[in-house]
Amino acid sequence: MWEKIANVDRRIIYALMIFVIALALLKPVGLAITPSADTIAAFDYIEAMPNGSVIWMGMEFSSGGIPELMPAAQAIIRQGFRKDFKFVCAGMWAQAGDMAERAFGIVEAEFPDKKYGTDWVNIGYKPGGEVLLPALVNDVADAAKGIDHRQNQLSSLPLMSQFKTLKDADLIIIFCTGTPGEAQYIKHVTGPLGIPLIESCISVSVPGIMPFVQSGQIKALIAGMKGAAEYEVLVEHPSTAMAGMDAQSFSHGLILLFMILGNIGYYATRNKKG
Repeated sequence: MWEKIANVDRRIIYALMIFVIALALLKPVGLAITPSADTIAAFDYIEAMPNGSVIWMGMEFSSGGIPELMPAAQAIIRQGFRKDFKFVCAGMWAQAGDMAERAFGIVEAEFPDKKYGTDWVNIGYKPGGEVLLPALVNDVADAAKGIDHRQNQLSSLPLMSQFKTLKDADLIIIFCTGTPGEAQYIKHVTGPLGIPLIESCISVSVPGIMPFVQSGQIKALIAGMKGAAEYEVLVEHPSTAMAGMDAQSFSHGLILLFMILGNIGYYATRNKKG
């Protein structure tokens, strides 16, 4: 028996891993998640802002960042809509407009009183890299060539009558998987203008971003899928990040189980092999 366990076909391991992950995603059990201090700081900062505040959302990621960043974006939108926040979205990444549409498209159905153009606007992707940011500081409509992601004239959208430049943002929140990202926002926008910055990032970026958090240049950080799941707990709306954490926890548990069984099998059969 131990020989079979020690030499189990790797295809069985892969099949079990797929099964465990799929089951956790389709039927999440909601393992207990305790929000970290960083995630609580982000939630509390946003919650303390006055009702009706205007938030700039920098959608600085592509489809590869969806599992870790999209749940955080949706949770923040839910929190903001409860406080009657207004959101203006754009990004330096080519899929910025699509990411914003996806985030709001799911949440908007939960808030039927919130309307596009009045409560949120998706300017979408605009080319230029970090050169776009100082242009947005000067004049949003000019930098965006006067149109949004849906090809509407910005001048026709009520929200844009009060949001002329990035200087009109009460808070900047970026969702970022790389460059351009937080360094460019700090250099061109939040540093010179003194606008507070909160970031949601992928897990592998956390070590490089923490110096900005420790220096106060980033007010709070939502770190990866775990941070997004913690934010879902705080807004009391479990969603895909919590399901993802279930899948991650169960898959790690399965790996540990096979490591234990493999080592037991090795020690139980090594004398026989000798």
